[in-house]
Amino acid sequence: MTNIGSELEFSQGAELGATPQNGPDMSDLTQPSPIDSGNALARTIRQAGRDLGCVAGGFFIALFGFIVCVPLFSLGVGTAVTVFGLFVLTAALVVAGGFAQFHRNLLAGAGYELRRPVYPRGRMRFWGRMRRLRSAQGWRDLLHIPIAFVVNTASFCIAIPWVVAGPGGLTYWFWSQYLPDEDRTGLAWLLGFPGVVADVILTTMLGAFFLITAPFVLRGLVMLQAAIAKGLLVDEASHLRQQVSELTHSRAAAGEAEAHTLRRLERDLHDGPQQRLVRLGMDLGAVERRLDTDPDTAKQILRQAMEQSQEALAEIRTLSRGIAPPILTERGLRAAVTALAARGVIPTTVDIDEDLDQARSLSDAAQNAVYFVVAETLANKEKYSQASTCAVEVRRLGGVVVITITDDGVGGASVAKGHGLVGLTDRLAGVDGNLHVSSPVGGPTMITATVPVNAMPQAAPGMR
Repeated sequence: MTNIGSELEFSQGAELGATPQNGPDMSDLTQPSPIDSGNALARTIRQAGRDLGCVAGGFFIALFGFIVCVPLFSLGVGTAVTVFGLFVLTAALVVAGGFAQFHRNLLAGAGYELRRPVYPRGRMRFWGRMRRLRSAQGWRDLLHIPIAFVVNTASFCIAIPWVVAGPGGLTYWFWSQYLPDEDRTGLAWLLGFPGVVADVILTTMLGAFFLITAPFVLRGLVMLQAAIAKGLLVDEASHLRQQVSELTHSRAAAGEAEAHTLRRLERDLHDGPQQRLVRLGMDLGAVERRLDTDPDTAKQILRQAMEQSQEALAEIRTLSRGIAPPILTERGLRAAVTALAARGVIPTTVDIDEDLDQARSLSDAAQNAVYFVVAETLANKEKYSQASTCAVEVRRLGGVVVITITDDGVGGASVAKGHGLVGLTDRLAGVDGNLHVSSPVGGPTMITATVPVNAMPQAAPGMR
């Protein structure tokens, strides 16, 4: 349960009095405006209210969970030698899992997001449900019930008097006059300061102390409950296994996309430029044979050979869109994407953040991925979109690069198998990126891709 602060996912703005950081610290030169102070106070009050709700709600959930689960568990253990006992134990684990989810939801409302573990799923029949008995997470949920009952009860007994003492102490001057005189044995009297004035002053000061510190006390109690829940209600091993599965899938997808690209490039080179170059060689041989005997025919064949060479060069340029061009490494992403748009048939505008070309702004894998996204998307649009205009926008938002490509074409684009964008999805999966396509029939089409700025290529098994 170490490093709880870094492991727990604390939602933005949940810290007490947290204010957004816009620009450098100018506190030495300017004073915070009343609006900023008011916003910070409002955020603190709202967070304190959420924390109080978490503590109070957690107490009642823990209480009911203890009342229900402990008797079920005791009955199940006592009758475990029978099938009935196994059924009761399974019911106790299922019910404990439900109370565990209530606790996760409460903590999420207070700012702590806890991942829901994956429970074993069996058939709805009796023996299928017995699989729950082999779930380590189910037993941890059950163990959390008595621990949460003790901790949440103590938290409730601390939080409620602390919260009530604040406004109660500040208003003591008002309601104390209705107390009988013989009951005036307050803290001031116990400390040897008799008198109504001393009693009111001291109680008011204590009320202010409790009111000011209440948000921090509530936050500490919620952090304690979240730490315990982090240790018992979150299955990190299951989460890691899921991550490994996703990474394995993305590596396989990246390898498949790379192999598909190589096969397509080989096929296109064979069917296009290679055939033209073979014919070019034959034409040049014919020119050599007829140059002295039939110069007019030789000139005609030579003109055809020149046309063949230009067509082969154009096809090679088209195929080179799938390979990182020298301009990408020499002049940066901005120049490479601009060159892509300039070579296209559809008039395309380009808007790219200037800082993306700065040193170490993007990893090489991320830079190549962004280039390929633009290149393959523009090629796809030229083939199918029938668009008259297109726009490319590349922005860095935090730790990801967002590529947005829109057109006014006929729409109908899809990432389903058999469509031109499916290979792009696999390529992005290799760098932990993703692709979203919005393309209703009739248009317009918007393709949005995200690439981590520190993306690293993932080699497929067997390709290292």
